[in-house]
Amino acid sequence: MTKLNFLQFTIVIVSFLLFSFVANGQRKLSGIVEDEATNLPLDGATVSIKNHKNANAVTDKRGKFDITVPNEKITLVISFVNYHEKLVTVGGKETSVLILLNKSSTSLDDVVILGVQSQTKRTTTSAVSTVLSKQIENLPAVSVDQLLQGRVAGLNVQMVSGEPGVAPTIVVRGNSKMSTNINDQNVAQAHALSGPLYVIDGVPTNPDDIANSIDATGTNYLAGININDIASVDVQKDAAATAAWGSRGANGVIYITTKKGLSSTPEFRVNVYHGITQEPKLLVTQTGAAERAQKMNLLDQYRGYMQPGVAGFVQVQDLPQVLTDRFNPYFNNATDWQGLFYQQGKIDNVDATISAANKGVNYRVSMNYYNEQGIIKAFGITRYSMRGNFNFTISPKLKSQLIVAFSRNDRKRGRKYNNSDDNIPIGAASQPSSFFRLNSFDSLNFNGLYNKLRNKNINDYISASLTTDYSILPSLKYTFQGAVNTSSSNRDYFQPSNIDGLQLQLGNVQPSYAESDKGTYSTYFLSNTLNFNKKIIAGNHTHNFVLTGSQQFTSDVSNTNSVWGSNIPSNNIQVVSGVPQSDLGGYSNYSADGLLSFVGQFQYDLDSKYLLYASYRTDASSRFGDKSKWGTFPAVGLGWNIAEENFMKKITNIVPYLKLRASYGLSGSQSSDLYAPYNSYQIPGNYNGVVAIQPSYTNGLTKNNLTWATTSQKNIGIDAQLFNSRISLSVDFYEKLSKDDYYNFTLPFYTGFGRINFNAKDLWIVNKGQDITLSTKNLSRKSPLQWNMQITVSHNINVIAKLPNNNRTFIDESGPLARIYSVGQPIYEFYQMHYLGVINNPSEIPFDKYTGQVKTYHTGWSPVLVGWPLYQSVLNNDDIWKGDRLPSGDPNPRFTGGWANDFTYKNFSLSILSVFTWKRAIYNSFKMDQVYDLSAGGLIYSQRFANNRMIDVSKWNYWLPSKAKADPNYKADYPMLNPYLGTVGQFTPISDIGTEDGSYFKVKSIVLGYQLPNTLMNKMKLKGARIYAVMDNVLTLTKSGLPDPEAVDQVGNYTGGLYPLSKKFTFGIDVQF
Repeated sequence: MTKLNFLQFTIVIVSFLLFSFVANGQRKLSGIVEDEATNLPLDGATVSIKNHKNANAVTDKRGKFDITVPNEKITLVISFVNYHEKLVTVGGKETSVLILLNKSSTSLDDVVILGVQSQTKRTTTSAVSTVLSKQIENLPAVSVDQLLQGRVAGLNVQMVSGEPGVAPTIVVRGNSKMSTNINDQNVAQAHALSGPLYVIDGVPTNPDDIANSIDATGTNYLAGININDIASVDVQKDAAATAAWGSRGANGVIYITTKKGLSSTPEFRVNVYHGITQEPKLLVTQTGAAERAQKMNLLDQYRGYMQPGVAGFVQVQDLPQVLTDRFNPYFNNATDWQGLFYQQGKIDNVDATISAANKGVNYRVSMNYYNEQGIIKAFGITRYSMRGNFNFTISPKLKSQLIVAFSRNDRKRGRKYNNSDDNIPIGAASQPSSFFRLNSFDSLNFNGLYNKLRNKNINDYISASLTTDYSILPSLKYTFQGAVNTSSSNRDYFQPSNIDGLQLQLGNVQPSYAESDKGTYSTYFLSNTLNFNKKIIAGNHTHNFVLTGSQQFTSDVSNTNSVWGSNIPSNNIQVVSGVPQSDLGGYSNYSADGLLSFVGQFQYDLDSKYLLYASYRTDASSRFGDKSKWGTFPAVGLGWNIAEENFMKKITNIVPYLKLRASYGLSGSQSSDLYAPYNSYQIPGNYNGVVAIQPSYTNGLTKNNLTWATTSQKNIGIDAQLFNSRISLSVDFYEKLSKDDYYNFTLPFYTGFGRINFNAKDLWIVNKGQDITLSTKNLSRKSPLQWNMQITVSHNINVIAKLPNNNRTFIDESGPLARIYSVGQPIYEFYQMHYLGVINNPSEIPFDKYTGQVKTYHTGWSPVLVGWPLYQSVLNNDDIWKGDRLPSGDPNPRFTGGWANDFTYKNFSLSILSVFTWKRAIYNSFKMDQVYDLSAGGLIYSQRFANNRMIDVSKWNYWLPSKAKADPNYKADYPMLNPYLGTVGQFTPISDIGTEDGSYFKVKSIVLGYQLPNTLMNKMKLKGARIYAVMDNVLTLTKSGLPDPEAVDQVGNYTGGLYPLSKKFTFGIDVQF
């Protein structure tokens, strides 16, 4: 063959092959999948070719997909969760396609887990609210519980502190536990017992049990979970939902589900954000010349109104000369000392994940680094976490899921010990005056010694769970679940000498102090479950039955040890070493408890129209004696999908969904004391080298029939979707009764025991109210601008229904603010004398109607004077004091809720969340403490008057003798601020003059995002990229005089020493490839 013929032959063969490839080859098809109603891209939709098993693709965050298809006419099959599957025919020459999907029934087919049984929202009879990952991801918070505020009706979340790593106060449908001894530890424990049960991927976890057992660091357990690992949070509120969880389910259940792999090919995602935390507004006080002028002005204004003979009188010459001594080196100083402890905080977060899903394996592995530097020096938290979710399809009948997680929280807490209100070393109401010369100890304290604190708190969390499903029959499935959760807490604390503010004020030298605390808490959980699911079609009706039975076992084991010592030889030795034996202490502790449970659940529906649910759970707890070990918790729920009735078919477009439901059930709670029914021994020390052991008098006696506290709850609810699902409404009416709670009754000292512990059969607390959730789509579905809105409103009334000793009213005066417990009133209600105003002139002075004498204050301490407060006389006798107190304020909020607005326009998105609390009383202890120093009188308080900083009272309309003399109709708002006289309670907690309205409306967060356009993504070979900016704690509107009325303690008292809530500004980028 010649060269020419060979070349011609080659050309012919290649041309034939090319023609064959084009004629019978493949092409690349690109497309976008969007929601037909909103035109928003759908991330994770599956695209496959009909009758082609191996050809499929998954859309990215922009809804985009690429798939290789034959050069012929094909049919694409597109499916996505909660959307109708769609078939789309594509011609042989098309290279791109736009696909629009319709929602199947909004979120009604979403699954919720109640106990050991799964239900759809369409068929459940329970009150359950869901928060999705897209609502909370990338927000600058260390734990998910903070981000639930305002998003769930019936869930009251209050950020009592802005300290990184601290847990908020969370209550579902009202507080049901009370402490009759108001101090930080008891109140915190009572609120913990009112906290919900957390279930993480099916494993019950109670952070409060962990905190009560090994709380060496005070770190929130949920801070160990990366927020961006969470797929959804279901808040279960009524008894039909919570009774199946039995123990600890009485106060609601928060079910957290973590993310799993979705993409058919490995997908990488990196999310990074950085931000700052703004320094807080300092508590407003006078400094320098303004402070001196205010104090001297008060002395001058009341100099002629000293009224000798009245108790508390002090001579002018007794006042410190520091106010007028020009040789004082601090005479011209104007430093606000509190500012030395604050700084601008920083936030950094990095997430990295890889995930994929195919027929055999579904996996997602994530790593996270979170670091937040506090706005108070020596405060902050750093978290390292890793989580892996693996799902295996071993065979058509056998599936398994493995979840492993690890996290470490490294937290700095300044000089704060556990959850005490002690953030800075000088009390918020008692920092020194700016012109008061600091002694050497104070100077060190304010100028660097604070930075020498060592308060290292490390928490490690390790969890692993294995779940295996085996289908015995098509309708019968067996599930095994085993899990181990271990939490370790390690705290090393060192406080240099002379840093304790209280001791400095008293003139004492505070020795150095070191402490080391270590603890571990392990939970072992085993569950064996059988689930029978059967559908029976009889005629025109479909009967659906689900019957589930489960046996569960939970064991908790904790170990703690602690050692401490003072008078350490040097501040450079920051451990317990070289401590004299007399200044050394320590202890170790071991405890364990177990819970054996049997659960049965039954669900039935007829044509998805008539619904029946019943559950029965029985628990045996080692925390109770043999005769009272078992507790039983039944529940029943009924539902009616009215929209499924024939008479509703004509208005389907107007009312596509309408369901009426009702439920009733019992749930229980255990004692927080693992050995509650047993009297215990203690080792008080040794005598002459011999260790003694004796009954524990401080722990008290316990009745051997101590048993479960129970909560019953009734709920009626209605769920509706209107106008083609553009409006969704859910309304619940509930009443929750908690009784048989644990109570400590104080015994007379001569019994040898401090108290006796028992179930208070006559202690009943009722919470009743309404939960309302309204969601709307405010603009046309065809509009390029979309605006979706959600409003949540919770109304709760807390009432004591019954008290021991024939409903005898109880007054608790253990804390600074007295509380009254009375039938018909809420728990923790303030108990104070009611301030009616100022006695502006002699004609307003009250007289005893029987004797004609001027009434006295403080059990005869002083006659009532002009310029003093006028209190309501309840007893109507000759003296006004404690017997004239009245219920004066409810610290339990009456209304809470949120208002969320989400806007989208092309590639832009804007989300604004606002939250509110209404009708809540708070007491401004900080403000009253400082005014008290202005008017207390006496030699000791004259020292405080001169030496301590003071608030600005220049705008106060307080009573002045000069104005009263000049104007007979003079009216003041506040009593006199007379530094020469004593006080009659006007600026102390005995009076309600410091009680304020703690209502507030807060713009909680604003999130602005931008999704990069597809053309740019294609050039960068990325599946998706989004940049975003977040503002947190943006704006607070309130009548209160507090910097932030949310940042008060659990029972409504504001001392000024809590860690402030500040604004956060973050900027981030989220990339997928």
